[in-house]
Amino acid sequence: MANQSKSLSVETLRGIAIILVVMGYVIGSRSSGGMKVADDSIYRYLYCLLENIRMPLFTVISGWVYALHPVRKEAVGTFIAKKTRRLLLPLIFVGTTYFILQNLIPGTNHKEAIHDIWRIYVYPYTFFWYLPALFLVFASVVCLELTNSLSTLKRWLIVLAVAWMLCFCELSHITPIGISNLFAFKNALYLAPFFILEVGLTRFKQALYTKPMIMVYVVGTVVGIILQQVYYFYGTALYEQLHLSVIIGIFSTALIMYSKYESAFFIRIARYAYTIYLFHGFGTSGGRIILQRLHVYNEFAIFIFATLIAILFPILIEKLFVKVRVLRVLFLGKK
Repeated sequence: MANQSKSLSVETLRGIAIILVVMGYVIGSRSSGGMKVADDSIYRYLYCLLENIRMPLFTVISGWVYALHPVRKEAVGTFIAKKTRRLLLPLIFVGTTYFILQNLIPGTNHKEAIHDIWRIYVYPYTFFWYLPALFLVFASVVCLELTNSLSTLKRWLIVLAVAWMLCFCELSHITPIGISNLFAFKNALYLAPFFILEVGLTRFKQALYTKPMIMVYVVGTVVGIILQQVYYFYGTALYEQLHLSVIIGIFSTALIMYSKYESAFFIRIARYAYTIYLFHGFGTSGGRIILQRLHVYNEFAIFIFATLIAILFPILIEKLFVKVRVLRVLFLGKK
């Protein structure tokens, strides 16, 4: 019963995480994208407030799923084949479809020349960067498992520290800026600490979810939020120079994953979380364009409508595509 409760609580978090991701893309990471809101807008504040939670939590949940069914040495080939199907086929087929439609449909943001379509399979492309980056994280974890680098608490802590340092070096541009971000490997450096974090939290939960450790997560989260607010309103350089967002993400996601909260609504949304991620871009752009054609420019209306479309459209897509084997495999990455 405890395992079932934990599973339902994580599914609840998965549903919340994907909604936060969609909301973030509806708003846009900067004033030139998404809703094109001003930097002093309440929506920009909302985007920044949840920045340390959205993708870290989404990635931590992937780490939790992996930790329940880790790769076995005799099944590495099968594991990589499954991740190729699950992550890279949608990258190719959903990404290509999105690129073409974005190029052809009036009103979309950041159009690129059609002859540059090859770049989406080699370099990060809009929100699809997550797919090759997560694939690289899985491939790296396979190597760590084969060398037993995650088999003890001490080894896991060393790997987590190294992952954080590599992430810090990348964010600080200590690594040469001229190195191309092939297959989103720089993004993978950002995701890795969160994925590895949850592997350890699951495997060594008796040591990492004691009362003193939970208090550490609480204090780290509260202090992190305060520092984030100070940075947002006063622009203190220290927050950005030390890349405290990663540390805050580690503390806050560790705390959130301890949650036992369950919600039937979010659990239902979680069933379609991956498909929502793959296809939400069609909804965020489509919802915004539809309202513009209807001469509706109210930001709140656009935010709510585009978010709803970005969630409901992928659910419809999955219900349709899952019935056709070739579409199910190529566009959803399912068996």
